[in-house]
Amino acid sequence: MRERGPGRASDRGAGTLEYLGVLAVAAILVTGLVVGVRSFDLRAVVSGALCDIGSAFTQAGDCGGADTPTYYDGAEDDGEGLTAGAPTGGAGSGGGAEQGDEEDAGAPEYANASDDRGEVDRDRVAESLADLRDALEGGFLGVRAGDLEDARDAAEGLNGPELDALIAAMDDEELEHWVGQMEDGWLLGGWSREERRELWELLASRASKQTLDRIAQFTDELQPSFDGVGGDGARDDPASPSNTAEYGEVAHELFIGSVGPEDASQGMIGDCWWIASMMAVAQADPQVIRDAITANPNGTYTVHLYRDGERVAVTVTPEMVLMPDGRPAFVSNDGGGEPYELWPMVLEKALALEYGDYAEIEGGWPSVGMTALTGRESTSHGTEDLSIEDLASTVDGGGAVGLASLTPDDARKSAYYRQDAGADRLYANHAYYVQSVDVKAGTVTLVNPWGIAGYPPITMPYDDYQEQFRQVDVNEVS
Repeated sequence: MRERGPGRASDRGAGTLEYLGVLAVAAILVTGLVVGVRSFDLRAVVSGALCDIGSAFTQAGDCGGADTPTYYDGAEDDGEGLTAGAPTGGAGSGGGAEQGDEEDAGAPEYANASDDRGEVDRDRVAESLADLRDALEGGFLGVRAGDLEDARDAAEGLNGPELDALIAAMDDEELEHWVGQMEDGWLLGGWSREERRELWELLASRASKQTLDRIAQFTDELQPSFDGVGGDGARDDPASPSNTAEYGEVAHELFIGSVGPEDASQGMIGDCWWIASMMAVAQADPQVIRDAITANPNGTYTVHLYRDGERVAVTVTPEMVLMPDGRPAFVSNDGGGEPYELWPMVLEKALALEYGDYAEIEGGWPSVGMTALTGRESTSHGTEDLSIEDLASTVDGGGAVGLASLTPDDARKSAYYRQDAGADRLYANHAYYVQSVDVKAGTVTLVNPWGIAGYPPITMPYDDYQEQFRQVDVNEVS
């Protein structure tokens, strides 16, 4: 199977086309045939044409193929007891507050924001604002990449309340122009998504909710969209999250007591591979989960994931995708309610933001998820490649083990995947993790990421385990 990442066109290919466009447009400018052109975007030519081959993480599968673990609790049976259909999802992005008064812009608004985020130096804000506006004026060739760097530098030295004051002093036209030039700069302008992420990280980790809501009116890169989750089927269902859910903040604490796999339960999104990875790592070494998340003074959370072996920061707000009754639509606490233990939701939202949106995290392998959390390379095997002693040594030694169940076609041949299998029932194209291995009894105990409260661990003979799963992923964790 081919690995895939977020479904966006390659930045490198787009850059090549833009370079050719620069030559053509420059020639037109020289001959005086074009006057006053203010926008130009050649990337639209290749947008959506390729599966991204240079994205942050990779997911297994053929650009969203049906042979990766993708199913969730809301899917229906196809009449033979096999899980069928795609998950329903959500839509939208963070709403936008109206431009606030500069004096009020520094007030923190997230529930867990600190009352002491620093003081505002008005002279420094005024100087930064002047530098920012100067950078965004650009020159004869418009706002170039260097101008955008100057604009970022103007904001970089400000604390949270000063950033609030800076943004409050800008009108909507200025903000929209800034975001537009980052995304679609003319000629030598524009930034890659990675470059834009640096600025969003700066703002998201320091600015207030009011400021971030206002900026989110002009970009979907602060709050990951969920309108593509589940495909057209979700959009056709009036009760699905795609038609009813909104971002909102629930009463929460980042951690409540000890960290463990029982803290998470997969929701209405096909990211079982990621939830199983989180649960497996939480079982193996809870400190890895705690160390992955930092609470910021403004009430947001910075998650540290691993991309190509390098630690990267992804900052998310505490607002989660909520159903009309206030319940989280996606991952949540296993059978619990308010105050919610937020760490599973924070990790899920961070991965969605890193990939691009929630739809991009549907379908994948535990090997990818465990590596993203631990920074240690996972290994993938057939079930026959690892003895029961090997499995026991990994789990007992503080490692994590994830499993991929059979495809629907293969699952139809197995009694484990039928409705009458009872408590031992398995689901096709689904990810699980190994909770324990009993060498003496010859059994393997595994867990469904739909939540231990509703789906108790399944213990089966080792021989059955070998027949009922197509891939086993191993990560040493720490």
